Amino acid sequence: MDLLITVLLLLVCLLISNIISHYIPSIPTALIQIAFGIMIALVFREISLGIETEWFLLLFVAPLLYNDGRHFPREELWKMRRSIFGNAIILVLLTTIGGGYFIHSLIPDIPLAAAFALAAILSPTDPVAVNGIAKRIHIPEKVLNLVRGESLINDASGLVAFNYAVAAVVTGIFSLKEAIFEFTFMFLAGAIVGLILGLLLTWIRFTLRKQGINDVTFHSLLQIMTPFVIFIITEEFLHASGVIAVVVAGIMHALINERTETMIAEEQVLTENIWSIVLFVLNGIVFLLLGLNIPSSMIETVANPNIGNWLAVGYVIAIGVVILGIRFVWSYFFSYYETRFDKTNDVAKPDFKTSMLCSLTGVRGAVTMAGVLSIPYLTISGKVFPQRSLILFLAAGVILFTLIIATMFLPLFSKGESIEGETPMQMDLSDAKKKILLKAIKKIKSEMNEENAAAAYRLMDEYTIRFNTLHPEEDSAAEKVEMMIRKK
Repeated sequence: MDLLITVLLLLVCLLISNIISHYIPSIPTALIQIAFGIMIALVFREISLGIETEWFLLLFVAPLLYNDGRHFPREELWKMRRSIFGNAIILVLLTTIGGGYFIHSLIPDIPLAAAFALAAILSPTDPVAVNGIAKRIHIPEKVLNLVRGESLINDASGLVAFNYAVAAVVTGIFSLKEAIFEFTFMFLAGAIVGLILGLLLTWIRFTLRKQGINDVTFHSLLQIMTPFVIFIITEEFLHASGVIAVVVAGIMHALINERTETMIAEEQVLTENIWSIVLFVLNGIVFLLLGLNIPSSMIETVANPNIGNWLAVGYVIAIGVVILGIRFVWSYFFSYYETRFDKTNDVAKPDFKTSMLCSLTGVRGAVTMAGVLSIPYLTISGKVFPQRSLILFLAAGVILFTLIIATMFLPLFSKGESIEGETPMQMDLSDAKKKILLKAIKKIKSEMNEENAAAAYRLMDEYTIRFNTLHPEEDSAAEKVEMMIRKK
């Protein structure tokens, strides 16, 4: 009963946070939800909802990344492959090493291996909060695609680096050769398994349809279950990266569906509607849980007489600045590398403004908190894990720091003229999507008759929802669309 009440309370807070976000659009919904989570933890002290890392990845990260893989533009993914893999792998390693040495030099009480663990878990980015900010301000499409693309991979690379650093602290043994081999295996095996399982599930859907099983609800449920099934099989039975597997499976699903049209229209509408509800709940609950766990992670550090509150805050700011600084330097010099060695004309020249945008969009989030909460209390020798409470405090603080900094400064750097290398067509992509949706709604309405009225209204409602998500603050435009649909 306590678990049920906690879940219902989180859902109520989720709804309220979105209402508040509607009236105060300048504050990201994610930040409001974190604040609600903190208030719940402070008011209802008996409520606790601890989730193991494996469960968190299964319930939240797997479906979210699978959906990102389904909707990520494949052409952009291929064009930006060097930037995405550079950010998702090389930048993660640079952040782990550089950030680890800085944390250890700043706070000598944190052993070097534990400092590497903290820096590693701070390396994965969380695009959910950035997407919320991007709904209100203009962020270049190339920057958004880079953040979304790298987040498909850097969760896996960051978690692997984190797990090996924690293992080094717990056991006192670390093998660089074994770590590199394990990372390569988990990455490649996860991609292969995701490809095979994605094709297998598509074949199963084809076979079931040939057998006459065409119920759209059944097939929609099968699609919703896909990322959970793939993640469990990959992680539990094959010991590869389930995160990479669901991403590859999502991309394969989209490619196959584009070329073979495996989904009928009614199934497409139903599936997308179900996904929209699932994603709405998961995205919100993630940040509520993040806020719910922040007070408990800070209690011991705040109560420690050897570390003053202002000193602890200073540590957070210093680490946050260095983590974002490493990302800025990498972004600038990688742009320089691309312009020098890439023979095409699609690459923009190194630019301070673009590098700052890339740096500020590197918001840390749910995966960071889930990973750091999984740090064990004891080492293999029976000793207490060194500075565990302080590490939790620093991780939670850096998450809030990056989110607040992005909220404050992204609007400033996104103003002004277009970024070099970005065409006006890319700049007006949102307006183009709105016009296409309006044309589609008008066309459906013109072709509507008594036989297809129900399906037509469902489809127009779906397009209206998509229209509203592009610019939710434009109430007048949304009302015009509604009137156009309902007018006879």
